Amino acid sequence: MTAPRTADTDLKELLAQSRAPERGPDDGSAARAALGYLVALIREGMDLDERESVPVDLPIDDLGVDSLLALEIGDRVQEDTGVVLTAETLADRPTLTLLAERVAAELPSALSAERG
Repeated sequence: MTAPRTADTDLKELLAQSRAPERGPDDGSAARAALGYLVALIREGMDLDERESVPVDLPIDDLGVDSLLALEIGDRVQEDTGVVLTAETLADRPTLTLLAERVAAELPSALSAERG
């Protein structure tokens, strides 16, 4: 029996693909994986289960994400991916969709900096 797919496994696959330049992911799959990962972080931080919907096009503070949780999410994203989401970025009321697009766009640069 194989382990169930989660946002975390999608992110791990995305990171593995990004580390292999000849097989890099397209922007759409990277953004989808990043969005799933961010939704999983929100669920974890707010103690939500899989059945609870997380609207991805509302500003994160409208989801109930306070400044402390936003900073924790930013720290986790940087730890897991190398992508820096500054306090200013998180305070500008971004949606999860916009944050995912940013993570996906900056991931190759973050991984290059990590290697260099």
